Amino acid sequence: MSTQKIYLSAICAAVFSMSVSSAAMAADENGFTVGLNYGKTEAKKYCDNITNCDDSDTTPRIEIGYDFNKNWGIELGYTSFGTDFDLDTDEGEGNARVTQKANAITLSAIGSLPVNDWFGVFGRIGYARYDTNSNGSINGVRVEDESGNSPFWGAGVKFNLSEQFALRVEYQNYRDLSNRNGHKDDVQGLFAGGVYRF
Repeated sequence: MSTQKIYLSAICAAVFSMSVSSAAMAADENGFTVGLNYGKTEAKKYCDNITNCDDSDTTPRIEIGYDFNKNWGIELGYTSFGTDFDLDTDEGEGNARVTQKANAITLSAIGSLPVNDWFGVFGRIGYARYDTNSNGSINGVRVEDESGNSPFWGAGVKFNLSEQFALRVEYQNYRDLSNRNGHKDDVQGLFAGGVYRF
């Protein structure tokens, strides 16, 4: 075998080895992530059959996470629900002047299913540590602040603009997040934003 053929074979082997290594690294798709989202949240039952009542707000959500591979990851997040309950009435439903703001720190596991290189779907399940800040009273009884733990889940779609950056749209649902007259309510949110992988 000539020296040229030996060199050519060595170069081909090196290029092949680098290609396999790069493909393996791309397949792992692991690393830390940071995301920023903005959306609308709504309490599902607060304002049922009540006039002069607002149970939705536009709010931000941020998260940091780690992707173990292209299918599994975890995220620690902070969600502001804004003013999730704003009631001002003294007709029919009794006398009430209440404003309630809420936020939550969340921890969730995420499962992703890539459809192709640029599009995928994902879901999450986790727990939220929530706090409410209430002002006002219902029929003369002051509405108290509340803290607690709540399960939540989410589902959405992801659009990969590059290997590092993607756009996400997600629906989230928080169980038994807050309390009005002894009855807890679910809060739902629709968020859109971007996530960056380091």
